[in-house]
Amino acid sequence: MRRAVRGPTGLIPAILAGLTLRGSGLLNGRPPRPAANTQRHPDDPGHETRDVNVRNTVLVMAGLALAALAVVGAMVWLMGTFAASQRRALPTLTPQQTTRLAPPPPNLQADPYADLDRERAEAAARLSGYGYRDEAHTRARIPIGRAMDLTVGRSLEPAEPAAR
Repeated sequence: MRRAVRGPTGLIPAILAGLTLRGSGLLNGRPPRPAANTQRHPDDPGHETRDVNVRNTVLVMAGLALAALAVVGAMVWLMGTFAASQRRALPTLTPQQTTRLAPPPPNLQADPYADLDRERAEAAARLSGYGYRDEAHTRARIPIGRAMDLTVGRSLEPAEPAAR
């Protein structure tokens, strides 16, 4: 029976041990860190002064702010330059294109109530008089009152055709 070939079995623990030693500072020559709950000297600043250089941090932040302002300024300048070049590339407008158009005045009714009364009178005359519905004079209209007199008391079903 053959065994499956595996890589070195002790490699992962060796890597983890090396990382632990490196993080502890023993390989770098640093003194070991004090325990977390030890008393500190009253003259100590209360933070690690050797890890953060405030002056360099402020300079980096100022440099980033200036770089951002420079980029924004360059973009505004480029957009203005390109927009101006595009406006110059457009053809000049003709006088017909630049004249102001005035819409026509609204068509208002001088006396809307008189127009409404006239329309109602015409509709009442059509409904109460005799006449033709079409120009060929094939259909007639009769007043509503007369149509009701002719219809009242009769069936609205179509009449049976006469037998021949």
